[in-house]
Amino acid sequence: MKKINKIILLVTVVVFVTIIFTQCATQQNATSTESTSFAKGVPEYVLQKSGAQLWAESCIRCHNTASPATFSDTEWDVAIKHMEIRAQLTKVEAEKVLEFLKSAN
Repeated sequence: MKKINKIILLVTVVVFVTIIFTQCATQQNATSTESTSFAKGVPEYVLQKSGAQLWAESCIRCHNTASPATFSDTEWDVAIKHMEIRAQLTKVEAEKVLEFLKSAN
């Protein structure tokens, strides 16, 4: 009986170690694949979304969104620069949102 328990324990440890190493290798491959799929560090989902989508998703997180016609182009420039920092928007996200907001004026 002790011999069977030792074998089961050994098999369990081997399986566990194999899973751990496999997961580490998979994560490392995923990280290297992600870095090559981004254009200049910009996530693919950002490149695929329009300024209107990014505006709706980003701004609604913290407050009600203002109509794009609420502010002038100059006022939107200032607001987007502020929100780029506050909302941690990437440069691409901020540019897309700003382009959308200015299109309403």
